[in-house]
Amino acid sequence: MKIAITTGTDAGYLPAACCQLKSVFDNLQPGAAELFLVCCDVPRSGYDAAEAFFAARGMQVSIINADAIADRIKPVASRWPRAAYLRLYFDDLFDRSYDRLVYFDADTRLRSPVKPLLDTDLRGRPAAAAHDFIYYVTGNIRRRRRELKLADTAPYLQSGVMLFDWPAMLDQGLLARARDFLRDFPDACHEAPDQDALNHALEDRWTPLDPRWNLHETYLNFGGKLVPYLEHYTSTKPWSRKRPERWQSAAAWYAEQLKDTIWSNFIPAQTAKDRLKARTDFAKFRYGFKLRNALSRYAPFVLDLMKMPRERTDFEELPWSPRSRRDVEDMAGALVDEAAGRRPHIRPPESVLHDYGRGRPIGL
Repeated sequence: MKIAITTGTDAGYLPAACCQLKSVFDNLQPGAAELFLVCCDVPRSGYDAAEAFFAARGMQVSIINADAIADRIKPVASRWPRAAYLRLYFDDLFDRSYDRLVYFDADTRLRSPVKPLLDTDLRGRPAAAAHDFIYYVTGNIRRRRRELKLADTAPYLQSGVMLFDWPAMLDQGLLARARDFLRDFPDACHEAPDQDALNHALEDRWTPLDPRWNLHETYLNFGGKLVPYLEHYTSTKPWSRKRPERWQSAAAWYAEQLKDTIWSNFIPAQTAKDRLKARTDFAKFRYGFKLRNALSRYAPFVLDLMKMPRERTDFEELPWSPRSRRDVEDMAGALVDEAAGRRPHIRPPESVLHDYGRGRPIGL
């Protein structure tokens, strides 16, 4: 089986992307796959630095300049750079000689052997991905289904780690379908444009991965029981000045990988103010739901001052704080069982939460 493993980046994430591929290399059997780095908006000095990084570590990585493709991209939101859309154009970069293509976001770090992921049974579907279950445990999934024209019980995938049956993806034109949806309904794809478009194009066409292959901050922030196969730093990065305490070991790993490169200052030192801000942000995430409910019940005028509605509906974005660690753990455990085939596909996924079907919609 011929396999390609790739990540994409621009100049801003280039050091992280190189480290991402190093984490893959360290967990990959020799000859099991070809490694690729797809770049846009990177200066010549960046390409030279990436080549030096890989050469010094004995890594064979094909570096692709995708500026010509990026010139065709029309970002739908200023938050997301052109590099975020590159995966939607992989059908222009990889031919059907590859049986499987694996994509990792640049802000991911593999923590275990990658072979089980490469050997995943796709169960006749063209793609596999983990659920982005922050949408389930906050209630935002209902709004997203409506905006993306998904079925009322549809799951929502997280596109930071994806496994493709590449000939099937090409034969079915699924990346072109995602691009078309992004072009025709840009306002619907306002939260994570490439991911939103892929969710529309791949509805009922993707197999759930074990969430440990893409454990992001929704779970990691709660210090859950599952040990990640891959960590995904979806919000605050280990290379951010505001990185939380739980990211310190990751920050040390990145610093070690980059210490002899032109990116040796990629991991900045933290001030006391930075550490305080990190603790504050964590408290907002961990306890935000409880605080919002308390204000709604006992001091609704505070919500008025904050320009937050007293009553929430499915027609607006809900706070991103899960209600409890129990919800996060229950959801993750159910998705592990689903991926292992110990239970059928969960539809809707939020039905595993304890308030589902009790007259209280999840997230309200």
